[in-house]
Amino acid sequence: MKQNNTQSRSTYKSSFPSVFRHHPSHIHRITMSATRANKDIFTLFDKKGQGAIAKDSLGDYLRAIGYNPTNQLVQDIINADSSLRDASSLTLDQITGLIEVNEKELDATTKAKTEDFVKAFQVFDKESTGKVSVGDLRYMLTGLGEKLTDAEVDELLKGVEVDSNGEIDYKKFIEDVLRQ
Repeated sequence: MKQNNTQSRSTYKSSFPSVFRHHPSHIHRITMSATRANKDIFTLFDKKGQGAIAKDSLGDYLRAIGYNPTNQLVQDIINADSSLRDASSLTLDQITGLIEVNEKELDATTKAKTEDFVKAFQVFDKESTGKVSVGDLRYMLTGLGEKLTDAEVDELLKGVEVDSNGEIDYKKFIEDVLRQ
């Protein structure tokens, strides 16, 4: 990426998965190590070595590089670029352009806080114990919002502590999931 001579050079921390850093003048650039990491991850998605990935893999790619967009946000990002609406695949350059244009929205997907999710769990915590049943958790994850499959829920629940009443401390569960 070519750098404008009038911009001050800045040292960026490069800790994966945070691939973007904020320049003091609010100009965002991808670090060299992040660019390499993104290219490596892109290669994993480009199984046939064609230099492009299927457009419907964009959400998975964005999640692999550290963002957490909803399926709707991914669709909105694609639909906002009229040149990509009819495309069946996307190149790394096209994806990098989409990320740069939608950086604010994508960065917001990485800023989740435990408190944001606790409120949703409290609806199912009728006795204010800080716990929900495994059944209620499964219902929330497979039936509400961006629905997960049973297999995805099973994977998420691996290693989760369930008490003798079949309940999960949802604050600890949320913290564990957000830490991943």
